[in-house]
Amino acid sequence: MKILVLIFSFLFCNLTLESQIVINEYSAANYDDYQDNYGDYEDWIELYNTGINPVDLNGYYLSDKDDNPTKWQFTSSVVVQPNDFVIVYCSKRNEITNGGNDIHANFKLTQTKGNEYIILSDPNVVTIDSLFINPIQTNHSFGRETNGSNTWKIFTNPSPNNNNGGGVDGYEPTPVFDTPPGNYANNVNVSITCSNPNATIYYTTNGDFPDNNSTQYTNPININNTQVIKAIAYGPNPNILPSFIETNTYFINESHTVNVVSISGGQVDNLLNGTQWLEPQGSFELFDSNFNLLDEAEGEFNKHGNDSWAYDQRGFDYIVRDQFGYNHAIQDEIFRVTERDKFQRLILKAGANDNYPFSYGGSGAHIRDAYCQSLSQVADLRMDERSFESCVLYLNGQYWGLYELREKIDDPDFTDYNYDQDEFNIDWIKTWGGTWIEYGDDTDWIAIRDFIINNDMSIAANYSYAKSLYNVGSLIDYFILNSYVINADWLNWNTQWWRGKDPNGDKKKWRYGLWDQDNIFDHGANYTNVPTQNVNADPCDPNSLGNPGGQGHVPIWNSLLDNEDFFSDYINRWADLANSYFSCDFLIQHLDSLIDIIEPEMTGQINRWGGNYNTWQNNVQDIRDFILTRCQIVNDGIVDCFPDVTGPYNVTLIIDGIGEVQISDLDVSNFTTPFDGIYFGGVNLPLEVSSGNFSYWEVVSSSNYNYDPFVDTLSLNLNSDVTIIAHFDAVDIVYIVEPALSADIDINGNIISNFPYTESYPNNSNVALTALPNAGWVINNWQSNVSVFNPNSNSLNVDFNVTDIDTIVLNMQPEILNITFVTNPNNSGGLSLNNNDISLFPHSVNYNYGQNINIAPISNSTWEFEYWNANNLINNGNTDLELNLNITTSDTITLNFKEIIYYNVTYNVNPNNSCELEVNGQSFNNFPFTQEYREGDLIYLYTIPKDGFEFENWNSNNIQILPNNTQNSVYFECSDNDTIVAVYKSLFNFFIPNSFSPNEDGDNEIFKPIISYDISEYLYVFKIFDRWGNNIFETNQYNVGWDGTDLNNKKLPTGVYSYVLQVIHPTENSIHNINTSGKVILLK
Repeated sequence: MKILVLIFSFLFCNLTLESQIVINEYSAANYDDYQDNYGDYEDWIELYNTGINPVDLNGYYLSDKDDNPTKWQFTSSVVVQPNDFVIVYCSKRNEITNGGNDIHANFKLTQTKGNEYIILSDPNVVTIDSLFINPIQTNHSFGRETNGSNTWKIFTNPSPNNNNGGGVDGYEPTPVFDTPPGNYANNVNVSITCSNPNATIYYTTNGDFPDNNSTQYTNPININNTQVIKAIAYGPNPNILPSFIETNTYFINESHTVNVVSISGGQVDNLLNGTQWLEPQGSFELFDSNFNLLDEAEGEFNKHGNDSWAYDQRGFDYIVRDQFGYNHAIQDEIFRVTERDKFQRLILKAGANDNYPFSYGGSGAHIRDAYCQSLSQVADLRMDERSFESCVLYLNGQYWGLYELREKIDDPDFTDYNYDQDEFNIDWIKTWGGTWIEYGDDTDWIAIRDFIINNDMSIAANYSYAKSLYNVGSLIDYFILNSYVINADWLNWNTQWWRGKDPNGDKKKWRYGLWDQDNIFDHGANYTNVPTQNVNADPCDPNSLGNPGGQGHVPIWNSLLDNEDFFSDYINRWADLANSYFSCDFLIQHLDSLIDIIEPEMTGQINRWGGNYNTWQNNVQDIRDFILTRCQIVNDGIVDCFPDVTGPYNVTLIIDGIGEVQISDLDVSNFTTPFDGIYFGGVNLPLEVSSGNFSYWEVVSSSNYNYDPFVDTLSLNLNSDVTIIAHFDAVDIVYIVEPALSADIDINGNIISNFPYTESYPNNSNVALTALPNAGWVINNWQSNVSVFNPNSNSLNVDFNVTDIDTIVLNMQPEILNITFVTNPNNSGGLSLNNNDISLFPHSVNYNYGQNINIAPISNSTWEFEYWNANNLINNGNTDLELNLNITTSDTITLNFKEIIYYNVTYNVNPNNSCELEVNGQSFNNFPFTQEYREGDLIYLYTIPKDGFEFENWNSNNIQILPNNTQNSVYFECSDNDTIVAVYKSLFNFFIPNSFSPNEDGDNEIFKPIISYDISEYLYVFKIFDRWGNNIFETNQYNVGWDGTDLNNKKLPTGVYSYVLQVIHPTENSIHNINTSGKVILLK
């Protein structure tokens, strides 16, 4: 065996000489095992120098994508000494620091995506090592069995920057449930299997993670109430670890109208029962209201909320952990307001401080925060909001009440998806009692905050600079919303703001994100000390709050109010919202739409947690009453707050003709005219034409306004009710296409498809027309009653001047198409065209557009059809032997034929009788043999070694063996005559010791040959002689040895003895026959 070890070591060294630097170990499951220089648990890759010389990695590449091997490059010197290591952290930080000791790539590893690799390339982008990433379990790593070896193992104790050792072969197959998760009307029997028949399955039904102390599966599990089944497989092989855990929730006779979330885990119930320091691992299954499984994952749970954790129904955060090896995100379009379909982090909120029945003596409505956040989204306020969807929760199979799935916005996944700003390109600051930095830093925030507070914002240059870094529109919307709903828990609590720093991303100005909006509409504690929480609160109350939270939001607000443009934007924005999304009708409609979603689930919520349905309905009605009163009186509060503001005044905007006008931030068109709203005086109300052939403004009012009626912008400082009419001159032109559906018309850049079509123009307008024929049609002419076409009525592109009402007709005619058939080579074959044989080429035929034809190649005795070529109608290389074509364009169709050629391939093996061969699945034992193939045939070879032989390579003269000649399963494309040989080497070996000591100490007591191969069919003779030639021992049993006694069982003295060994196959002159003799020393 020592000889074999040396041989394998030599082979390994030769294999690694070509690649001195190798991927030695990696972990994409580093949950809490190995920290980087930032104290984070990032995934890592270990590179190892197998050579005898140092290697500088400067210029080398690492990537996680096989289609982008140059994704990240070593851009500075990183020298790896012989037999030494380098660790690369996969953190996306993209940096090499500390003299090359702290290396961070620009990508992360995600082991559960199923499409990631680790690829190491040299500076010439030649791949020198690579591997596909498969999921492993938490804190495990995958690496070479020993440093630089060719065998890969899983390590339960990773060894970054240390020698590899102690690996195992893998995991048992994950158990399989025969019944999918979901809802069942009656009890259900669930069978569990494992693809390893020798594995033992253990399971739990209470949400705990199973192990080999759990219930052993023996028979189908009968489920008669809602339960979570978790199963794991253990195998008999100590080098195979237990499997991943399979989790299914089975609901029995449940009914819901919203999404269903089932969570489970050994300590998840302890967390939700109030042990708030726990961060347990657990399962998350998301179902729709029909109990169809949308996705599932494994991750960690942690506390969400603070005051609301005093209630029995508690909220929590869920983080999907790719490091656990199951999934990297919940993958579904959970929220109807966004197309985002991957969520690593989610919030499950149980109403928090608006929870019913627990919050504030049972006064909650279970809707306030969701209502406020979704209202902001629907109104397109210039902030970031937590998207929400109502759901019910099950904990370890137990119904846990009505919750809200919430999108987490203080999350780099959110900013990256929506704005292309990743974790290392955002500054995110939060205030909740105290202030902290969630991501990035606050240096630039402090600078712009202090600039705005300490400088005169009425100066245009100062205000312009502030606007370049700070989203003043976000601030306006943030203050309007919280003033309108009378939030008593913001600024010093529940306030977050951020900005992006990637110049190629969006949202590079500081902006606000909504947090908890529970203490609104005169509900909850007054944590911010607003002057009043009742419905009559002034909209300017926040102006007098001082500086709650100490971060300058109110001082910034008050400073910006000194700027005339900002003040006008604020007052007009307030009016815009009051005229639209903050109107009484819309606010009530939006509330009722959300209540309609949760109302069917409130009975279950109350049955689980207490309270009564009528009380909850009354609490909802309190919100309705508050909104109806608030929206009717709050506009008067604007006038009371700001002495220079007057009104509000009624404004009517009429679009006369075809056009669109923007009034403040609202768009009004000829489809939405007239618009009726209220706006304030004391500020400029801007109007601007957005589209249409504008003629002039008309302002109708009891007051006089000075304005230029003929420019397309208008600005009014209101002092009375007013009607504004935007006139768009128009002459009607009717367009028709004959025949119908034969063409579209481009009219001044607008493509029209439905006719008759009427468009209005100012008199004397010039109109440009382009005929856009549909397939199969060409233009005949343009026709008009009064208009003159330039350059002429037969052109595709014409124009005319509008002088009077007119009808313009575009007349079209069918298109004639030519098809030409040719053969390649010429006279190599023929064509069947609509069942008519064609033999002379080229052959041309004219067809009407849309006509169908049938074509098929005709081969002859020496030429065989190969493929079609065409410019349009057929994909080049098509090999179909019959085609039905719809003629839509002129074309030339070529029939390509190839000459039929055959080759002989002879197969042999070396040495003889060392293996079997399978050729295209057929087994052969007698060699050599020859087979005939057509040129281009694909032949698949597989060699099966016989005992005592090991495959080395294939030999061939002309044919290329693929993928390479060292694999035992290969294929080739027949391209020439050739002989292919499967080459083997013999592994037969034997060893005869030169001494033994039969002294009854239990060590080395018997002398016999050690033979490494099966000799059960061989004739075996083993004899021992003393120095006088006397035969003292003899056996023909290969498992019997000499114990140091003679034929009479008498112990013999120490000395030198002779042996003769014969191992002869009875029927074959085998190369494995043994005929040898020698000496052995008997010791005491």
